[in-house]
Amino acid sequence: MRNKETTRSAALALGMTLALFAILSLQMGATLLHAGTLMQTLGLAALFALVYGGLMAGYAALERPKAYTLCFVGAFAALTMIARVSMLDFVTADYTSFLSKWVDKFRAGGFSLLAQNVGDYNLLYQYALLIISKSSLNDLYLIKYVTVIFDHLLALAMMRAAGVFGGEKAKLPVLLIMLALPTTLLDGACWGQCDSVYAFLVVMSLYMLETDRPMRSAIFLSVAFAFKLQTIFFFPVVLFGLLHKKYDWCHAAAFFAAYVVTMIPALIAGRTFMDAVSVYANQSMGQYYDRLTYNAPNLYLFFPMLEFASSQEFTWMRYIEGIDGKGLNGYLNPDLFPDLQHAALYACVVLTLIVVIYWLMHWKEITPDMTLELALFFAIFLPFVMPKIHERYFYLADMLSILYAVKHPRRRFMPLLVVGASLMSYVPYLMRQRPIDERVLALMMLAALVVVSRDLLARMRRNRVFAAKGGLL
Repeated sequence: MRNKETTRSAALALGMTLALFAILSLQMGATLLHAGTLMQTLGLAALFALVYGGLMAGYAALERPKAYTLCFVGAFAALTMIARVSMLDFVTADYTSFLSKWVDKFRAGGFSLLAQNVGDYNLLYQYALLIISKSSLNDLYLIKYVTVIFDHLLALAMMRAAGVFGGEKAKLPVLLIMLALPTTLLDGACWGQCDSVYAFLVVMSLYMLETDRPMRSAIFLSVAFAFKLQTIFFFPVVLFGLLHKKYDWCHAAAFFAAYVVTMIPALIAGRTFMDAVSVYANQSMGQYYDRLTYNAPNLYLFFPMLEFASSQEFTWMRYIEGIDGKGLNGYLNPDLFPDLQHAALYACVVLTLIVVIYWLMHWKEITPDMTLELALFFAIFLPFVMPKIHERYFYLADMLSILYAVKHPRRRFMPLLVVGASLMSYVPYLMRQRPIDERVLALMMLAALVVVSRDLLARMRRNRVFAAKGGLL
């Protein structure tokens, strides 16, 4: 009986994939500006259809759904894939100023260029750009294609994690939410960013940790860190995992070994080991000195950017002695901004140390079943207090807020705060408009931080009372 159901599911998934391939071929040929020749259009359509087919195969294998459920998910996923394809021609300054130029460099220099840093991303992304440079298909589409792959892997990972935190009934709603989540759609298929890659790996690391597979958790986390620096937002969870003995020295060794493996192609190309491990140090130095935040809904939205220092929203600054109300703020000039950023960074480090030390002082009250709560806290707190943060750096918080709502039904408003603030913070960059006062978005993110902090402290207090009565945590 099970074999018949498996065969039926495979046939349904294949049929829907072929149907979507036909639809995407027509859509791309009719709408995409750089689809190329007929064969190139068909090849591009096949690539996106394969992602869809992989999603359907993965869902069918993992969940063994009824035929009507599989058809429903297939239709929904097809619509979201069509929506993604409709965004492929959208071009941002990130692509024209950086990504396209990096691909051109790899196209001209080839594998040997891995001996040096092309762009400011870590090595795994540079490998992807090298592969893209060898294709005759449009590089804008292929850059977005990489993210679309991981959009769907992330959806499956979130589905599995939702089952751990909220039970079987939570899986399908989370899968559908992830396929249509606005920040996921805009970040990848529209913007061409790659945040779903590291978010997928971090969610898988959390899932493996929660299902008592710490070795796999460490490896997933290592690859995530090798891909993007924002993985550090999850590192405090690792510290508490060590304290609770969910990780040990062999898992730390696996983390470092996996990281070294990601460097092998660059080392073969002639890059030195020290240069390969110092990409993030070079990436974080000497960039972005004109403001304290880059549309991120965080603390620094309450401090004016240089070009807005005398705008209507900061009229209060005109009453400060020595400031010309008709001109730019005399205290906020380009020479001063690096110093302001450094001061903000030092303050952030001190505040983070205070928070981490507080949690460490009470680590016994933070039980292993509070891992998700702690992860969400730091995924919001760290980008909220750090200067020079971009709007996309709350991407991991978006994902964890959904899982948090699944685990705590009374907190179902959390994604509305976190994802809502993230979504509206994308608008100034993508659409060059500010339809809402961004300080409202910062307050939304602050509200989410207050809620998860309150929940953590309340749970710690209950654990402390329970332990005082002789219970075992």
